[in-house]
Amino acid sequence: MIKKPMGDGIPKWLMISTLFVVVCALAVIETLLPLHTSTSIPPPRQYSVNKSSSHNSNRKYIGSIVQKDLLQITPKSSTKGKRRKVTHIGFLKVYKAGSSTLANIFFRFGINHNLTFVLPTKGYQFMGTNYSAMPVKPGQHRDILACHSVYSRIFFGSVLPEDSVKIGIIREPSERMVSAAYYYRDVWKRKYLLKVPKLNFIHNLVERPDLYETKPFSETKNAMGHVFGFSPSITVNDTEAIEKHLDLLKKDFKQVLVMERFEESLILMKRTLNWDLADVIYLKRNSHAHQPVIFGPDELKKFKNTCFLDYAVYETFYEIFDKKIDAEGPDFINEVEHFNSVLQSVRDFCKLGSMNPPQISLRISQSVWNEPFEVTKQDCHYMKMGAFKLMDFLKERHREMNMNHDIVSR
Repeated sequence: MIKKPMGDGIPKWLMISTLFVVVCALAVIETLLPLHTSTSIPPPRQYSVNKSSSHNSNRKYIGSIVQKDLLQITPKSSTKGKRRKVTHIGFLKVYKAGSSTLANIFFRFGINHNLTFVLPTKGYQFMGTNYSAMPVKPGQHRDILACHSVYSRIFFGSVLPEDSVKIGIIREPSERMVSAAYYYRDVWKRKYLLKVPKLNFIHNLVERPDLYETKPFSETKNAMGHVFGFSPSITVNDTEAIEKHLDLLKKDFKQVLVMERFEESLILMKRTLNWDLADVIYLKRNSHAHQPVIFGPDELKKFKNTCFLDYAVYETFYEIFDKKIDAEGPDFINEVEHFNSVLQSVRDFCKLGSMNPPQISLRISQSVWNEPFEVTKQDCHYMKMGAFKLMDFLKERHREMNMNHDIVSR
């Protein structure tokens, strides 16, 4: 007897039900766990100059950066979103340590963001007995201090809001001293430096501090220690007093930049202050050419003993700076490289003033570190402006902003 076949397999109604359940399950899974997740970051875009239509230039303003392992790096600056920029800043300038260039950055930032500066009533700096600031409208406050001054918690606190971020800058002491010695001898004709024989000028200055460096502080002796607020009565053996003041400075200063690592310093500052790349572009300022100087071991030892405060400040904050750079992560060097390329285009663009017809503007395209922005000839003008001329401009601007008000704050 032949049996009735049971069919070709599973009943059709069961197959249809099972398929429906599977399709629904896959739809739910795909919703909860996307199957096509990308972690790649687009590489930096190119930047170029906007030119007038009738101008044909042989110079190229196209730049790109090849960056290794970029797809595996998430730049910190790309994750900051719309955090507010820091606009309350106290900058401590140090003679011959890139401070004029940095002050120019702070001044341009303040102009672009309609901020108010702390400006001396007379002259161009808060030094000696000159500590009165230009008045502001009643109920208003000042935003940025970027003039020469000696650090004092009392003074900074009296002219700036409580939430102000303090920024400083340092330079390797022997290099700073050499630069300052030539500059203040040749440009400012300092009497004590004019007394030093020109033959072996720096070596004479280092070898005979008892003859030429008779005061606790000068432009060439413990200048960084002076500006950072150390007492002139501190001696090389007062280690406890030195450490105590250094501890105060470490608490007060959010960041201290390093001149010989200037581009790294600016990118670190940009991240610290939530600024844009456009806010930290610059042209080098106030440099003074001089002959290179090489110190012998004995000379260097003697100089370190003379400028002990400068070395205390430098070594302390250089170590802190190094640690902060290390903590920034692997994308930091990529941003610095990108910044250097942008700076080169800015320098080239700002040199083209004599071309006819002139370049209209420089457009920096978007990258993983910056929104697109433009550099104009007016920006170049401000970046090139001399320190005294810029201060005169800022004082006139301040008077117009605070007209008919005569309240002066220390």
